[in-house]
Amino acid sequence: MKVIENRALKDEEKVEFQEIQLKEAKHIAEEADRKYEEVARKLVIIEGDLEHTEERTELAESRCDIRLMDQNQKCLSAAEEKYSQEEDKYEEEIKILSDKLKEAETRAEFAKRLVAKLEKTIDDLENKLKCTKEEHLCTQRMLDQTLLDLNEM
Repeated sequence: MKVIENRALKDEEKVEFQEIQLKEAKHIAEEADRKYEEVARKLVIIEGDLEHTEERTELAESRCDIRLMDQNQKCLSAAEEKYSQEEDKYEEEIKILSDKLKEAETRAEFAKRLVAKLEKTIDDLENKLKCTKEEHLCTQRMLDQTLLDLNEM
């Protein structure tokens, strides 16, 4: 009887631990989503900045002489290189975050399956405990009846 109670207690502790792991996995996934959205937003801003810079270049070309256009072109090239590097960095960060998200989703799915398995085990143990209690009750009744029969002899 104590063994079953100890097992049930251990199973409950395992379930609680698994629920904590599931919450952590969800938190990691949410954090990865948030970071992904932030990086995507920054990328859109940078692309908008790049488009704005390119438009300014076209205006400068129409209003300035060749030397001024050359200077602007150098500045734009430097900015483009900078934005290109930042874009590469953000793409790498997006890839890393996507990988982390996939990993967290995998862990969450595993934890979900494990919780379902543990719940089934708990149900099976509860059913077994119920059957054992019923058997014990029947045995107790038989013993009581036998004692009554012996006492009447």
